[in-house]
Amino acid sequence: MPYCPWPAVFCYLLSALLDAFDGHAARALGQSTKFGAMMDMLTDRCATMCLLVNLSLIYPHYTFLFQVNMCLDISSHWLHLHSSTIKGSSSHKTIDLSGNPILRIYYTSKPVLFVMCAGNELFFCLLYILHHVQEPAGWLYVLLFVCALISLAKSMISVVHLVTASQNMAAIDAAERQGTKKQ
Repeated sequence: MPYCPWPAVFCYLLSALLDAFDGHAARALGQSTKFGAMMDMLTDRCATMCLLVNLSLIYPHYTFLFQVNMCLDISSHWLHLHSSTIKGSSSHKTIDLSGNPILRIYYTSKPVLFVMCAGNELFFCLLYILHHVQEPAGWLYVLLFVCALISLAKSMISVVHLVTASQNMAAIDAAERQGTKKQ
């Protein structure tokens, strides 16, 4: 990333695009597993984190914001996946439809999920690209602004993920303690 921006952007965007289809392929072929879902989420978080670390080097004044984004992204996804697994869900995308309306829309509307994920990744890629382009076209800044709004919305959804998963884990802990007291 520091030295070869165009191959880096190509590989990163290709990886993100393929990630949008690998889960569908695994389910269609009957090859989806909990381990696969965990590895998919882990590799997604690591790839984004690598880009954010590089952006921290390029834009040092915004390092703290990139660090907060990394922490929020990793912690919210991990706790959401963990609480879903403990609750017995077959997938972290299988949520209680009576639960949080924001997460319900996020996970039940494939276009919403795709736009949120793609817009977030594209925002960070555009920050990276704009650093390496001598005279960027004006439309890139318009796209950056739109993607920045999507990235901000996705960060807010990550906060909702974190809060909801924390509440779920607290409820599981309380139920286990109550069950222990009854014995």
